[in-house]
Amino acid sequence: MVYTEHKDAGGFLAVAHEALEEQESANGLMLGVCKRLAEAPDAHDTPPYLATVEAAGRLGVAAVMTPPYNVQVFQPDGADAGGLGPVADALQRGGWSVPGVIGTTNTAEAFAALWAGRTGAALRTTMRQGIYELRQVRPPPCPPGRFERATEEHSSLVREWASRFHEDCFHNDECGRSLRIAEAKLQSGDVFLWVDGGEARAMAARTRPTANGQAISFVYTPPQHRRKGYASAVVARLSQLILDSGKQFCTLYTDLDNPTSNSIYRRIGYRRVAESIEIGFT
Repeated sequence: MVYTEHKDAGGFLAVAHEALEEQESANGLMLGVCKRLAEAPDAHDTPPYLATVEAAGRLGVAAVMTPPYNVQVFQPDGADAGGLGPVADALQRGGWSVPGVIGTTNTAEAFAALWAGRTGAALRTTMRQGIYELRQVRPPPCPPGRFERATEEHSSLVREWASRFHEDCFHNDECGRSLRIAEAKLQSGDVFLWVDGGEARAMAARTRPTANGQAISFVYTPPQHRRKGYASAVVARLSQLILDSGKQFCTLYTDLDNPTSNSIYRRIGYRRVAESIEIGFT
């Protein structure tokens, strides 16, 4: 096995992109992070960790971490699980602070077990998510109102809703990064609202474009406006906008413990293509 630590996202993607793009929807998070790193290599205060493990000329493992966030791990189907060992060894040897791991369920659980065995860390599953893909929108019943792009006049609203979205998803109030991303999305014209009677009712944003797809995130409806079709409408219209832009598919992550959101997305045309797990180390 050949372990390589890459100096930049370009070098990492030169080795990993082909295997990652074979399962592009499931790997959109890693691909999207690396695309941002390639475009803005100095955006992070701490250099990222970017590593690959190759065996017999094929990618066996890809791992990415942008401190202080979790390490992301990927293994192609059929890859030797032993490829995770060199990544765990290198992170420990390099003194990296690893708060947790995220990846498809089998790969993340395998890495977590290795990390616990090497460091004695206790493991705690913090989130189970479904990764969904859509290639054709099934329009839902349309509620009153219209779909529109958020503008600077919606800045306070977007900040408030992005904070609540973060709390709903991650069950903590450490929302600084989410707010920064939402503000950047607002400035780039990637935040959209469903507006009824002059009042915003729901929000969604497009993010992390990859070669053939793009993700949707920051889907939020205030409690008093839920169960009225606003979230379905804004996600469906944004999904169609992404497809109309030339992308082949849209992706989004859902909390597997929230059956309501999972059923909403399935009715629009999304289908689950993978399951992701986040495991914290303490």
